[in-house]
Order: sequence, then C-alpha cells, then structure tokens
Amino acid sequence: MRTVFLRALILLLLLCSLASCVYLRLLEVKNQLAHFDENFRVGVTDHFTLHFLHPVLFSDDFIELSKLRPSRVEPLPNGTRWYQEFHKVDAAGQRQLGVDIVFALTFDKENKLVSWDFSPVFMAMVPAQFFEASLRSLGKGKVDESKKRLYVDPQDLPKLSVKPPTRETILDIMGPPVEQSEKEKLRVYVYRFEVETPHLDRDYEDRRTAIIKLYFHPSTDELIKMGGKFVGLKIAIDLHKLEEERRTALK
Repeated sequence: MRTVFLRALILLLLLCSLASCVYLRLLEVKNQLAHFDENFRVGVTDHFTLHFLHPVLFSDDFIELSKLRPSRVEPLPNGTRWYQEFHKVDAAGQRQLGVDIVFALTFDKENKLVSWDFSPVFMAMVPAQFFEASLRSLGKGKVDESKKRLYVDPQDLPKLSVKPPTRETILDIMGPPVEQSEKEKLRVYVYRFEVETPHLDRDYEDRRTAIIKLYFHPSTDELIKMGGKFVGLKIAIDLHKLEEERRTALK
C-alpha cells in the first residue's frame, strides 16, 4: 500500500512540475462549480461578472493555457486587472470599429483570480441567465481526458423560461457577419475577431483569430446555439436545450 501511495505521490509531483499544476487547479474550479453558490457570486448589468469567493487560478495559468499576454494591464491598489481584447474584423481582415469582445480578469495581491468580467458584445450572444446556467452545469460535467474537454449531459442542464435573443438583436449589436450559410435547416452567421496581444509565439499564430458561429431558427429568427473558439478554447452553448421549459409551456 505504501509503495502505491509513493508512486501516486511521485506522479502527482511530476504532473505539477510539467504543467505547474494548472490542470489540477482547473479541476478544483470544476469541483467548485458543483457547489456554485458557496464558491461564486454573480454580478449582472450590461456586463456579466463572475466573482471567485475562494480563488484558485493564478495569472500565470492563463498565460500557460492561452499562450497569450494580456492586451493591457491595469495596476490596482491590491492587485492587477488584465484585459484581453478581441476586435471584430471583416472578410479582408480589416478591423470593424466599435465591436469588441473584452474579458477583464482581476487578480489579487497573490496573483489569484478574484473576478472575471464579460463585456456587453459577448453577453449579446449569451444573455446572463443562459450564461449563468451554463456555468452552473459545468460542475456536473464529465471530463474527457483523451480529448481534454468537459462534456455536460443534456439531462443535467437547467431549464429556463427566458426568451433567447433574435437575429435582429444580434445584427444591431454586432453588425453583419463575415459569412452566412445554412446547416441542418438553421441559418448560420460567422463572425471573426482578432485578439490584441503584445506577443504571440509563432507556433500559436492560429490563436490570433477567434471564430464565433451563431445558429438561428429559420422561422422565429431566435438564436438556437452559439459556438466559439477563443485562443484555442472551444465554447459551445445550446440555448435551445436550456430554454426547453419555455418551449414546453408554449405547446
């Protein structure tokens, strides 16, 4: 038994030395999400701010995971605030002024993440109640180690009675997409954003561009789901499944 324990301890130390324990800290955050109200507080205006009541992640974890430096850093009395800015670009790669997705991450004096703010353009695609429900559901997700992804069973998703945004609302805020198509009878809009960073390693050049795909219902024009890829991280939120309670009530 002692030999098994020593082997496990050595393996844990090796993992920590190879990845600075970042994946273990991510797993801890995932476990915190399973007890959401004990570990997080949410603030909602036109922004969405997630407050970490028991901070786990460090500022260096974000550099290690994203391979990016923040767009800008603001010093605070008891820490720092990092801004990661994504600017909308057209099909020719030219920046479209006024349509930016900004993530603001606030770290305390120990460089631990205490809040994560999501800007209005991002929230236009995923309204606050849908986004909070998605975050809460991550605590019930299953980790696929081979694919390095977190999967949430549809049965574990909360059911909301909130109406999703429409295509007209999205167009008013985000402007025209760079691509339009149709897939599985849904209207698909594709938006491209370019991250602003002081340095990007040549091996991670593909992380400069963020792609967002929005899927709209053909008759109601309501947003059904969104899929995005930011700095190598894939995000998928199915509003259609989350709003099942409202659709059931309407039948």
